[in-house]
Amino acid sequence: MKNGIFYFTGTGNSLAVARKLAKSIGDAEVIAITTALREEKIELNYESIGLVLPVYYYSPPNMVKEFIKKLNFSKTHYVYVVCTYGGMYGGVFNVLSECIKNSGGKLNAGFSIWMSGNYIVEYGAFPVAIRKIQSGWERRRVRIIAENVLAKRNIEFPKGNFITKHYENYAHDKVKKFGAMSVNFHENGSCTGCEVCRKICPSGNILIKDRKPIWGTNCEQCMACIQWCPQKAIEYGKVTQKRKRYRHRDIILNDMMLD
Repeated sequence: MKNGIFYFTGTGNSLAVARKLAKSIGDAEVIAITTALREEKIELNYESIGLVLPVYYYSPPNMVKEFIKKLNFSKTHYVYVVCTYGGMYGGVFNVLSECIKNSGGKLNAGFSIWMSGNYIVEYGAFPVAIRKIQSGWERRRVRIIAENVLAKRNIEFPKGNFITKHYENYAHDKVKKFGAMSVNFHENGSCTGCEVCRKICPSGNILIKDRKPIWGTNCEQCMACIQWCPQKAIEYGKVTQKRKRYRHRDIILNDMMLD
């Protein structure tokens, strides 16, 4: 394969983009970052390397930064990043550029795609009308990104504005605290013991005891467990009871299974 596309996803947005991008580019392999991290050594036998990931508080997921640390880029690699976001992406490209540089590479291009936000801790699923608009935007953006990747164009990535820079320290501190925030997850009595939450958790943070989930302290706040629970049995504190769940329309549960 000439093109490698690594993705991290909680509710399917970045996986859907990675698959569509691979189809548009051709001769591409799509790999879950969660799966790749299990390997002792990660080979980068590709001409172009793409990272597709969500933005969490202006930052990449902690697991993505951990993944990049394990990579050994060469100067011949064409490296690009696609960030999916629901609100603002802030200075996420600056963070990723530095991570890639520290692993011997250069971020040649950075792209963003506005998609339905999925952080149910703060809001429910976007209205259907907005999601339809975003679907059209997603298709157009993937097409544009594919054209640029195929041409291996160097494109200056967004640096963020004065608003995002003002809140950047707060946002980055928030992400550092994600692990401990899983204490707020609980099941509401509807759990059937299906273990879907355990099987889709990218950080292996969920254990099953007496057929009920128990959360550890290695959470990514990706919301996969709460959004994909078939029984809607998982809640976060007292804020999610009446909020609508969200998953990308093109992704099914089997696509998310890691176990």
